[in-house]
Amino acid sequence: MANHWRHVHQVPTENMNDLGLEDAAYVAGWVLSCAAVLGVVLLVWHFHV
Repeated sequence: MANHWRHVHQVPTENMNDLGLEDAAYVAGWVLSCAAVLGVVLLVWHFHV
């Protein structure tokens, strides 16, 4: 039972994935999409369309 709770010693930065170009593009796409939706909502709210 003692071997059940083995701890693997890792440096905290080993668990972090390197942010690649594909991941950055994915995040940028979501940011732009959210900004566009927010802009439309604010324009509709402002002009009472």
